[in-house]
Amino acid sequence: MFWGSYDHTLDEKGRTALPKEFRTRLASLKGHPWITLSKGCVIILPDEEFQDLQSRYAGHSERREKLRRLMLGMAQPCNIDKQGRFLVPQLLREKGRLQRDLVVTGVGSCIEIWDRALHAAELEDVQAHYGVYTSDLDGTGKPD
Repeated sequence: MFWGSYDHTLDEKGRTALPKEFRTRLASLKGHPWITLSKGCVIILPDEEFQDLQSRYAGHSERREKLRRLMLGMAQPCNIDKQGRFLVPQLLREKGRLQRDLVVTGVGSCIEIWDRALHAAELEDVQAHYGVYTSDLDGTGKPD
């Protein structure tokens, strides 16, 4: 599992580094990690999570096809060098709207890479609408 947030930057080649805790955890897992798009950010998935994602999106519904196109169609192996750096491919940087300043955050089963300004806006939205986001957690469907 991945937890915590770290500020990082993209270099001129489109590389950034993973926090040591994330690298250590990924190295302990079977298979190689994958990098792809998600809603509002770029994500890194351990191989097992990526395989699970493929299974969940199998089938022929329109929604599943759209999710496959976004997440599986844009996926690439994520090669991490000895310094802990990895390349965020140009297309993922563009579609993920990543600029120079990033936030690398662990959210349980995956790692998200956000543009720092977009991440701040996302957190502000969640804080401002906390009751709406938590309403389905208690089973009532009503905001707190």
